[in-house]
Amino acid sequence: MLHFIWGISTSIIMFSFIYGIPSLYSILQDLKRVVWININSSNSKKPFDPPTILVILPFYREDKASIEETFISIVKQRYPHEKIYVLIVLENNDEQTYRYVLDLSGILLNAGIASKVIINQSGRRGKAYAINRAIELFKEMTDIVVILDAGDRVVDDTYLHKVAYLISNHGYSIVGTKVYRVSSNIIGRLSYIDTLLWYNVGLPGLIKFMKVPLVSGEGLAFSRRFLEEIGGLPEVLAEDAYLTILAISTNRNVALLDSIIFEGAPSTITSYVKQRMRWYRGTLQCFKDVITKHKHQVEGRALIALAITYLQPVALMAPFISTMVIFSSIFIDVPYFTLLIAKIEFISIILAPLYVVLNMKHLDPILFLAPINWIFQGMIVLATLIPVEIPWLRTSSRAKINISDTYVRIWGDEST
Repeated sequence: MLHFIWGISTSIIMFSFIYGIPSLYSILQDLKRVVWININSSNSKKPFDPPTILVILPFYREDKASIEETFISIVKQRYPHEKIYVLIVLENNDEQTYRYVLDLSGILLNAGIASKVIINQSGRRGKAYAINRAIELFKEMTDIVVILDAGDRVVDDTYLHKVAYLISNHGYSIVGTKVYRVSSNIIGRLSYIDTLLWYNVGLPGLIKFMKVPLVSGEGLAFSRRFLEEIGGLPEVLAEDAYLTILAISTNRNVALLDSIIFEGAPSTITSYVKQRMRWYRGTLQCFKDVITKHKHQVEGRALIALAITYLQPVALMAPFISTMVIFSSIFIDVPYFTLLIAKIEFISIILAPLYVVLNMKHLDPILFLAPINWIFQGMIVLATLIPVEIPWLRTSSRAKINISDTYVRIWGDEST
């Protein structure tokens, strides 16, 4: 039995090293400057007929301040307001959110932005289902669809201009952006560190090696034509991650726009665990479908690259497993090679915060807790692997955004 445990432990830790290679290369080559498309604001405003953009806001049990935050972000966009149509999607049992939306609707109206509320009457079936029903009703009036969540703060006031420019002028089917999750509490500051590393190190490395352009669901934009071709958003736990499979299988181009959206991080440990479990379960569902449903649409190197990419949650178990291996070695004999690579993994996660300090000049003292957070995430992945049915795990409690906080920087803006 112990031989089996050591064998599994060794394999998972070694698998995590596969992900470490692209990240190390990303650091050495500064790949974030290559992967993210940096559009000068003046270029995005070169003469072109600005298309109507349908902004969909799927709200469910939101607080008033978060709704207001999103409305203000839309109003601040320097895109022709008459070309923006906001569609607010609510659930039929969510009367409080409906009242908040009515109270705040003047923010959009006074800015000359048309909006409409539609209520899903078919019962709660997840975010993608609600968005698909909304798109089906209004698809004829737009060529571009953008999705925002409650509480999203769009930093770039030319964001919609740039999205329209990439889709209309350059033929991209999907445009993703950086989504930094922030708040002033410990969970939020650790989430911010995670997203800093992901968007500036991890994702650029994966894209360079695997050619798999992952996108986040917030601030996600796509062409109506692409949505029609794939039959709407996939109604799964991680519809954003799943879109990459569909883009690759239909030979569609994905752009990663160097703009930033701030989103409130989970404010409680329970909400944090729910969020991560949804991400990890959704990503592993993508892996399963890649090697079953899509193995004939995506072949060869692309299939292998997608499979490796979607197995990332397995690699995230390595910090926890390495810690357990090292702890176990105090009491029992652990194979030399297993213990050696566990120590290497443990040392690497302990030293990782130094990169954030030295390269990103991020001086938050909470960095010293980041390794503990990564070990904890490994525990969450293990819990996610338990084969039990789980409902749609919404991030039910988000902190308020405060980008004036000492520890938050608007990365990508060279003037900061």
